[in-house]
Formats: sequence, structure tokens, C-alpha cells
Amino acid sequence: MSTPSAEEFSELRSSVAALTDIVKEMSSRTASAAAPPAPSPVNLPASSEFVPPISLTSTNGASLPPSLRSRFPDIEAAVITAIITHEFKAADLHKLDPTNRDKETAYTFNGSTNQFEVSNRVAKDYKNPFSIIIPLQHYFRVVSFHVGNPMVTDVFYQYVAHLLELIAEYEWTAVLNYHSVFFNRRRAEMAAGDYSNWSLPATDLLSKHVYAYRKPSATKTAKL
Repeated sequence: MSTPSAEEFSELRSSVAALTDIVKEMSSRTASAAAPPAPSPVNLPASSEFVPPISLTSTNGASLPPSLRSRFPDIEAAVITAIITHEFKAADLHKLDPTNRDKETAYTFNGSTNQFEVSNRVAKDYKNPFSIIIPLQHYFRVVSFHVGNPMVTDVFYQYVAHLLELIAEYEWTAVLNYHSVFFNRRRAEMAAGDYSNWSLPATDLLSKHVYAYRKPSATKTAKL
């Protein structure tokens, strides 16, 4: 399996700048917003360990807040709903990949039902880091905009940086396995208002999925 070139990896690192822009935007919005006449404003913890969970009046995609629909017009309402209710899984990231948006729909024949069904098999093959990093940033943008807390965006930024470091040092399939389990672990925590663990490497998962699959060094490769 091919690994990203130096140029591609440089592009991956530069793409993280998009998350930085979101942090700045959220910080600006927070600083400039007028304080509402509430009796006792809730103080967010400096460590960003807990963010009160968002209460939705409806989980129907058609009833999403207009701000979300206008902010992300290219993302289907059902996908946005799955994201902000934390039903969205790691395997669903292909739904946020803009390179798949305009492709012709592929179908497979289901022998048990004798019907043709839409196939996402190709889209779900995350063959390189770009297939995860790009849609992952779209995912983080939706969550960050919905929560409206720049500290949450910051922990997302830290996770992307962590992922890029792993990609540079270990085989992609190993990093992908780690990311998938790590992502799904965070869903229940986010539903409870806790986003902090996005910034903390999972040592147990790294030991199980990643550490045994270090890439051969450039020196060893040259000698071979």
C-alpha cells in the first residue's frame, strides 16, 4: 500500500490551518457577543473537560436550525443531524468527502431480496490519509459550529495534529484502525457533554493497533 509523499504530507499539515481559522472565528464570536441578561451565567471549565450537552427540540433533519443548514448547504440534513446527535460513526466519514459528492451512484445486486441497492463499498475504502483527514475536518467544523465553544474546537485541532504525527511514523492501515476505534469511543462522551478526550492519545489503542507497525526508516529502505 502506498504512503503519502513528502509533498502530500506537507499538504495534509497545511490543511489543519482550516481548524485554526475556526478556533479564531469561535473566539472572535465569543468575545464580541453581547452578554444576555441572565441571572447567573454558567462558567465553562478552563480545561474544557465538560461542555453541557446540546438539547435538540427535534432530531428530524428537516427541523435543523436554519443556521446549520445555511452554514453547511452541501451536507445533507440527515448527515448533519447524525453528527450533532452523535449517531455519526467513524465508518460514515465518506459521507462528508467532497470528492464523492458528484460521482455517479453505484449499485450492487442483493440476491436475498432480488433488488439492486446503492453501494458505498468503494467510498468506504479509506485507502490513504486524505480519505480520512478531509472529511474529518468537515465533521469537526459541524460539531464546532453547533457547540459554539472555541475550547472544543481546540481539542479537535489537537487530535488532527496527533493523527498526522501517527501517519508520518506508522503504516496507514494501523493508524486507520486506531482512528476508527478512537472516534467511536468519543461519541458517548460527547453526547454527555465531554469532549476532552479528543486531545488525549489512547495508549491502550496505540499499543494494540499502532506501535507494532512502524514504517521502515529511510536509511533502512535505502540499504535494501
